Amino acid sequence: MTRIRRGAAHCRNNGCWENEKLVALVPFTLEFECPRCGRPTAIEAEFGTGLGSSQHYNEVRVYFGFDAATRTYTEIAHVQDDSLVGQHSAYAFFTPLVRERAEAERVASALLRKLNGERPARVKAGHVTSEQLRNEGWRIAS
Repeated sequence: MTRIRRGAAHCRNNGCWENEKLVALVPFTLEFECPRCGRPTAIEAEFGTGLGSSQHYNEVRVYFGFDAATRTYTEIAHVQDDSLVGQHSAYAFFTPLVRERAEAERVASALLRKLNGERPARVKAGHVTSEQLRNEGWRIAS
């Protein structure tokens, strides 16, 4: 079973000033109302899925640059492991929270290492705080 841990919400009311502006949901929730107009918002969760039948992945694709107006991802970053020979699977990860290509490539590299069981020598606590998200320009749901 997949646990959804992160996501974003955006107002779909055309008359609202907050229309189509993403708000990070920390922690993730399935219901959120626009702070401006009070109407329910659209929720976009981060999720990933394996493509193929192999248990080893030679490619991870991160879909990012979420466009709230069309509810589509506008950019793709991918990382490949060329050391794996033969037919292997790919993994697709969709995230409305990543905006920059460099960050998407870091996410793809980390996912590839995690999916194939490779552990880094030094693991840092990777919890993102609400303050860090605010510093990156996100508006935080309260």
